[in-house]
This record gives sequence, structure tokens and C-alpha cells, in this order.
Amino acid sequence: MTELNEAARVAALSELVAWAARRERFSADRAAAVAAAWRTGTRNVAELARLARVSRDTVYADLAARGVDRDAPAEETPAAPAAGEPPLRADTVRHLAGVADSVVRPAYARAPDDPLVGVALAATRALGTVADVLEPPSGQGPGWTPRETLPGLAEEGEKLARHSRRALTSQAGPDELAADTDSYRQAVLHGGRHAVAEGASLALTLPTGESVTVRLERDEAGRTLLTSDSPLVAGDTDALDHLEAEAALQALARVATRHLTDAARVGRRKDAAPGNRLRTRTIPGNED
Repeated sequence: MTELNEAARVAALSELVAWAARRERFSADRAAAVAAAWRTGTRNVAELARLARVSRDTVYADLAARGVDRDAPAEETPAAPAAGEPPLRADTVRHLAGVADSVVRPAYARAPDDPLVGVALAATRALGTVADVLEPPSGQGPGWTPRETLPGLAEEGEKLARHSRRALTSQAGPDELAADTDSYRQAVLHGGRHAVAEGASLALTLPTGESVTVRLERDEAGRTLLTSDSPLVAGDTDALDHLEAEAALQALARVATRHLTDAARVGRRKDAAPGNRLRTRTIPGNED
């Protein structure tokens, strides 16, 4: 068997194992949800089966697996979380990260350079880090306090954004992306509360120790231009450069916005921003 075929075989087996793990997790979650619905008063097995989209026999099996006495009276609705109780629990977030990992890991083995796989991998790692922040692992040595793990969470968020931009460049050309960012700037200004960045001058220290200045600005079509006073900076910008530069500029604008006085703002607008496009999603009903 060739090395390529062996890699494909291992990836396929990994995906099969991951699928089995997901099925076990989802079955356990469904059983818990069915039992909770039963205990809080929904005692119609046909209705539970319809809502869960399973057979009645599966509902009976879920109830038995959770130790539900079908003759016991319904419990009162659980009280709302007590004040000060965290909105997220580490165990549930870590479980979600495990489910995501079982989906993403086989995909990454097959296509490590796919930008959407990169997005999913960063999101999965971010979920795992959130769980570590909520409940730092014990017995792992130093380095697991929230102060030490939160920078890694921010780094995964940046990776997710970078991979998302890579994916976007395969779906839209430079002119379309320039129009999108122009619409974004107009929408932000329309709100009357936030500034936008139109360009920037940056002082860079190079690996050689030299200092150069670069300028980020836009051409007449709205595409990003990068110019410098040094011959050490050269080459035209592409679509990914445009998106990355625009994200950096608007991050700087958000920093500056936090320091604006009231005199720099206008009344909050309630009408729709120019060019605003409404996205809708159709949710299938139980009969679909």
C-alpha cells in the first residue's frame, strides 16, 4: 500500500470513529432532553417522538436510560439560575468542543489548507480554551490560569478571522470586496456613534533592524494601496491584503472611537443604513 493510500485509509477510519463518537454524544443529549421534558410535564410519548424526530420505542428507551419512572408525578419547572451563577459551564462547553473536534479533526487530516477547515479548527480550539478559562485543568502544571490562557483565546479568534478572509477572497473579486468595505464604512458612520479609518501611516522596524514608513490608503475604486519610502517594501496588494488592511484599520478606529468626546458624535440614527441587506433564514417546522 502506498503512503498516499495509507494516509487516506487512516483519515477514513478516523472519520468513522469520529462519527460514532458524535452519534453517542447526540444520543446521550437527546435522552437527557427527552427525560427533562417528561419530568416537567410533557407526558405524551407521541408528541415527544414527533418533536425529537425519532420513534416511540426510542423515546421509551431514552426514558429508561435516564431512570425515569413513567408513573411518577411531574416535577415543577426548575428555578431560574441563582444570582452570580456563571452563564456558561465548563463541562458543557468542553463537551461541545469535543463534538466539534470529532467533526473537524478528520476534515483537517484530509484538507489542512482549506480555509473553512481552518475556520472550524480555530473555532473548536477556541471552545476548548473557553472551557479551560471557566475551569482551569488541574494537575497539569503551571500556565493554566485564565490570565495565561485568555491570550490564546484571542489568538484563535484572530486565526478564525484570517481563515474567513481567505475563504472570502475565493468568492469575491477585488472590486466587489472594495465595494463591501465601503458599504461597511458608510453603515458605521450612519449610526452616528463610531469613527472609521480612511488610512494610516505606519513606522515599521524590519528584521534587519532598519526602520521604514509605510502608508495605507485607497485608490479611486476603494482598493487598498500600500506605499513606502523604502525600496525594501515592494509589490502590489491583492484581495487578501485589502481585507487584512481594512480589518486592521477599523480595529484602530475602534480604539480611537472609545476616546471620542460627545462633540464628535451625532444622534443615534434609527433608520436603515444605506445599502443594508437583510439576511433571513427559514427554520423547518416539525412537519418538514
